[in-house]
Amino acid sequence: MEYLTDDERVEELKKWWKENGKSILLGVALGLAILYGWRWWVDYKNNQSIQASVLFMQAEQSLREKKPEELKAVTDRIMKDFDGTPYAVDSALLIAKENIENGKLDEAKTHLQWAYDHAKTADMKQLSRIRLARVLHSLGEDDAAMKLISAADAGSFLAAFEELKGDIYHKQGKDDLAREAYLKAKAASGDAVQGNPTLLLKLDDVAVAESDPGAK
Repeated sequence: MEYLTDDERVEELKKWWKENGKSILLGVALGLAILYGWRWWVDYKNNQSIQASVLFMQAEQSLREKKPEELKAVTDRIMKDFDGTPYAVDSALLIAKENIENGKLDEAKTHLQWAYDHAKTADMKQLSRIRLARVLHSLGEDDAAMKLISAADAGSFLAAFEELKGDIYHKQGKDDLAREAYLKAKAASGDAVQGNPTLLLKLDDVAVAESDPGAK
């Protein structure tokens, strides 16, 4: 276009715009839609998180004040309407705690299973896993509990996993395996084992059972 006249340049520009103008405008429109759509999504997620946090504080208050019906209503709402926020799993764990304290183990199992299925971080997944496994053990579903805690790397929850394995083995009369699991739990606990006297008592129990068959 170096040797074109001004009129020819205008004509070339008109021709180029006719051929490419629509795609350019479409690209600009799409870019703006993505930009504003992203901003809307971020604002929406932030708003969801804020609402869920307020409701979760209400749930905690209901638990402290021992208002189970109110607690259930609030946690149910968080789990239903704000399941994309971390507060949903926190709510499931909270209502499960109330269930356990009141002996409602079947309900606790349901809520802990929900928490386990919806946990978005590794730590929350493991926390939900061990609590669910403990409830399964309390319900007599030891095979399911053992499968659950044996299905993944225990990580920082090794002590808790091994202690529960020991409980299950001891209940089944497999005290050699129980002792092995309890020793692993003790080793994984390190200095913190002094804060878990129950584990030390369990170790003593299986040690007596091993040396004195009549104690079984």
